[in-house]
Amino acid sequence: MPGSGQLYERSILVKMSSMVTRARVDKSVAQPSSIRGAILEAARGRFVRFGPRKTTMDEVARAAGCSRTTLYSHFRNMEDVYGSLLEQDAEEFISEASAAVEKARGTGAKIRAMIETTRAAYAKNEVLRMALTCDADMSLEGVAHVYTRGQEGRIVELIRRILEDGVSEGALRDIDPEPVAYLMFQLGNVLVEKEVSGTADYDFDEIMEVMDDVFALGIAKPGRKRR
Repeated sequence: MPGSGQLYERSILVKMSSMVTRARVDKSVAQPSSIRGAILEAARGRFVRFGPRKTTMDEVARAAGCSRTTLYSHFRNMEDVYGSLLEQDAEEFISEASAAVEKARGTGAKIRAMIETTRAAYAKNEVLRMALTCDADMSLEGVAHVYTRGQEGRIVELIRRILEDGVSEGALRDIDPEPVAYLMFQLGNVLVEKEVSGTADYDFDEIMEVMDDVFALGIAKPGRKRR
């Protein structure tokens, strides 16, 4: 009959074995968020190569290594997959842009950081880039349009807050931040779209220097009357 010391040792071994077993089970059971992420990344690979129009739900399921049942438990259809991927990437972009703006010092530097972060994001992310340019073959135009409108609202709001802070700090004239933010977004959006599509007429860094001058000095000469 085992002594008390042996019984204690055996109980410890049983507990350790149970802990290892639970850890193995927990590791082997994929969490819903990780399954969803794997599906979206598998879809990204297909979209970049073939576009969402030429990608089927079966192909996404196979690429993700999951069943059709699992796929449809997370996404209704291809539009849902594509829209969810755009939304995920948009959230990541807004986080990066907000962090870049936070680090920059001065209103002009913050605006430039916003544009440069946008340029970098769309240059490296083919799915976002195809949505931005509304590529008919490599995007779902209806879903892409909803995404771009939503993204526009987020970026304009971020620029508006930058301008509003600049006015309150006395760094800017007493302007109405909302329409100015909209105008700056439209200008920046054209610059970024031309840059990432390879149709820009000027070097991006050069045009950003010009934009810095326009922002700092203004276009109208001092004392000139408005028409």
